[in-house]
Amino acid sequence: MPRNERTQKRIKLTPAEKEAIYALPLHMQYEVVCVNIATRHRVLQHILVDPTARDYKQVRAVAIAYTEDCDCRINPVVVANEKVGRAKIYPDIKDSASPDLFTPKYGYIDVKSPQNKNNIVRNANLACNQGAIVVLTDLMMNEELKHKMILQLTVKIFSENNRNHRGESNYTKDQIHWFIKGALIKYNRSETL
Repeated sequence: MPRNERTQKRIKLTPAEKEAIYALPLHMQYEVVCVNIATRHRVLQHILVDPTARDYKQVRAVAIAYTEDCDCRINPVVVANEKVGRAKIYPDIKDSASPDLFTPKYGYIDVKSPQNKNNIVRNANLACNQGAIVVLTDLMMNEELKHKMILQLTVKIFSENNRNHRGESNYTKDQIHWFIKGALIKYNRSETL
């Protein structure tokens, strides 16, 4: 096992050891870390996920919230040259993007925990660049996000004004998810425009 559960310290693996893990059938690369008793949906975590990563607690909290609705996988960071791992874990994702989560219902999801509301649109755009729906959390926020502000920011992300220098939309996904005060809130583009 690539991590020591008692100390939560990361064991350094060689490229060959990582490739051996990626060569396993996909279902053998994930372990169940949580089961929602009411829905029976599970959080599955890839054995190469680093539980000491800076954003791990936020990603895990969001993954657990998705079990109200569906199973959720916590994915590892897979670099571009790890071809076998990318082909299995991120078959539809370009380059070296590694979205944090995958659900069969919503697809790839990237968790962003900005420290203030001024960074929210940028964080949503970064998640979309990874081929993922964004889930924006208040877990690192230095201010409370009220419902009205969440709606305004959602509209701003979906807005025609959220474009890059070439005039292309920065956020092309049809959903934005929020994780606020421990609950998931989901908005569809059609509902907000």
